[in-house]
Amino acid sequence: MTDLLRHYLAYSFHSLTKYDYMAIGWVLFLALLFLVLALFVKRRGTGYFLLFLGITLLFFGPPAIKVAMDRFIRPAAVTLERTKPLKFSHALLLEGTLANTGKVDYTACDLIVTLYRPGTPLGRWAGYLKPYRVAFERLDAPLMRGEAKPFRILVDDFQNRGDFNVTVIARCYP
Repeated sequence: MTDLLRHYLAYSFHSLTKYDYMAIGWVLFLALLFLVLALFVKRRGTGYFLLFLGITLLFFGPPAIKVAMDRFIRPAAVTLERTKPLKFSHALLLEGTLANTGKVDYTACDLIVTLYRPGTPLGRWAGYLKPYRVAFERLDAPLMRGEAKPFRILVDDFQNRGDFNVTVIARCYP
């Protein structure tokens, strides 16, 4: 889980564009404006509401902006076509395609493979938060708008002990 969090934070800081900076700056400006307005408002209830709104925007605004920009401007579709545990080695072979469905061209993409055990809904969340295997693969080939490229990932140290779920997430850099 720490590898996944460290990778996500590195991705978040490396993939920022000027539009991300402008959106985050706007949210921080609004948060500070609400905090200053909370100081000068005479009514206590309105002041507390503005204070709550400012603090909420200050802490949750930048990550929400980053998620929104990734979802609407930089999405990438991953189609997993084949998942095959290899017989004579402890490895898993994943084949699929990565498609640029966003509005910008990508210079590189990171594919994050997460393997976890299926189960009850609570068990699925626990498995997603603490997967038994995480693998990262970097694709340095540029991916233009509307283009799709095949990929092949080999996950080492895979112990096939029954049923498992595979999730592949693409994070692309403009």
